[in-house]
Amino acid sequence: MIRFEDLTVFIRTAEAGSLSAAARALECSPAVASAALARLEQALGQRLLVRSTRSARLSPAGERYLPYALEAMRAIEEGRMSLAGSGSKLVGHLRIGAPSDLGRNLLREWLDEFQAGHPALELRLQVSDRLSDLFREPVDDLDAGQVALV
Repeated sequence: MIRFEDLTVFIRTAEAGSLSAAARALECSPAVASAALARLEQALGQRLLVRSTRSARLSPAGERYLPYALEAMRAIEEGRMSLAGSGSKLVGHLRIGAPSDLGRNLLREWLDEFQAGHPALELRLQVSDRLSDLFREPVDDLDAGQVALV
């Protein structure tokens, strides 16, 4: 059985080029990191790293395995984020009114990034320099079901 922690140690060691540096980054002792690598290598039946006292480099098997380890870690992280975000997904329509200078110079870039993180949300930025009466011209109306937190 391959452990998540063992994959993490392998990836960090490959990135850092040193078992000690990987252990520091993961906040564990070099002995714990070495044991994790030994477990992973035993589970796979292959030597993944060629280690010396000061460095570690990928073996040919390690070079072949690294892309799969990275993909596995990416998939695990995506799954975790999918579960974590399932209770806070924004859907619907959101209208924002702002003065033109604020909207063009500050909000536009931030809102592009915000919308990329919430693709199910339809975002509309209205910029104007005229004074608005927020009671007569509501910008966002939650009662009408404009924005929902799913």
